[in-house]
Amino acid sequence: MKRIKMISIAAALVLAVSASVPAFAAAGDRLVVSYTTNTTTSTTAAPAAQTSSVTFLSMKGAMDLALKEVPGVLKSIEFDIEDNGSLRYKAEVHYNSKEYDLEFSATDGTVYQNKQDTIDRDEAIPAGSYITYEKAAEVALGQVKGGFVSKLTLESRWNDGVVYDAEVWLNDAEYTIVIDADNGTVLRSGWEKESDASYYTKNLAGAQTVATLPDKGTSSTTTPSTSTPSAPQVSKPTQTTGSITMDKAREIAQAQVPNGRVTDVEYEYEHGRAVYEVEVKEGYYWEYKFVIDASNGSILFTEKEYDD
Repeated sequence: MKRIKMISIAAALVLAVSASVPAFAAAGDRLVVSYTTNTTTSTTAAPAAQTSSVTFLSMKGAMDLALKEVPGVLKSIEFDIEDNGSLRYKAEVHYNSKEYDLEFSATDGTVYQNKQDTIDRDEAIPAGSYITYEKAAEVALGQVKGGFVSKLTLESRWNDGVVYDAEVWLNDAEYTIVIDADNGTVLRSGWEKESDASYYTKNLAGAQTVATLPDKGTSSTTTPSTSTPSAPQVSKPTQTTGSITMDKAREIAQAQVPNGRVTDVEYEYEHGRAVYEVEVKEGYYWEYKFVIDASNGSILFTEKEYDD
C-alpha cells in the first residue's frame, strides 16, 4: 500500500521516552543463534483492550506456529492485512542452510505458502547470543506506548551489527525502531503514515489475541529442537476449504517432473476456486508451474519456462 513519508529517522525518539534500555545479560533472557543446535525463544505482542469481536493469533502464537512448521531460527515475523481485510502472518525461518518463507492465516492457522530457498550470505545471522524477540517487542512498545508490534526482524547490518528492526502501529502511523540485539539499546527511530496502521486502529484495536488456535492445536510454548533431523518437518495440515493437503499437491507436481525439486507451494483462490500453485525447478534452467484443484487434485494448468 502507498505510504507517505513524514519524518526521517532520527537518533532521538519522537516519543518522549529514553532511548537507552538496560542490557539483559541473564542467560535465560537471551536468544541463542547456533548452527549446530537450533534454539529460539518466542515472543508476544502487547495485549490490547478487548473491544473488537475479531480474534486472531498473537505474535507469540504465530512464531510458535512458524517454528512448528520449520524447527529452525526465526529471522522475521510480520502481521499483514490483505486487501480484502483477511489477516495473515508472514514468517522467515532459517534451517539447515535454507530459508523458508511461510505465510498463514492469523485467524485459523491455514498455511498458504511455504517457499524454500538458499540463504543469501548477507541474510545469515552470525552465531551468538542476543536478546529475545520478546524482549525486543518489550523495548519497542516502551517507545510507542499503546502501540501494536506488527513486525520484528533480526538482521545483521554492516554499520550496526546484529539488530532487531521493529515496526509498531499506533493510530495512523507506523513507527520503525532499530534495537541493538546484543544489549537492547535503541539505536534510532522514525515514523511515517501507514494505511494498514489506520485500518488496524479503526477495525482491530482491542481485538482479542490468542496464543493458540483450538482447531489447529497449536502449542502456546515452543520447545527448542535438541536434535537435527535429516530434513525439516514442513508437512501441512489439511486445508479446511479443500480435499487435498499441501503435501499432496506437492507430490502431484513432483510426479510430473521426477528429476525436479519443488521450490514453492501456495494455496490460493482463483475465479472462485481453491487451488494450489506449485513451482518446480529442473536443473539450472527449466521452471515448471502447476495449478492444481484443491478439491480433487486435478491439474488445471501447466507452464514450462526457460530461465537463464
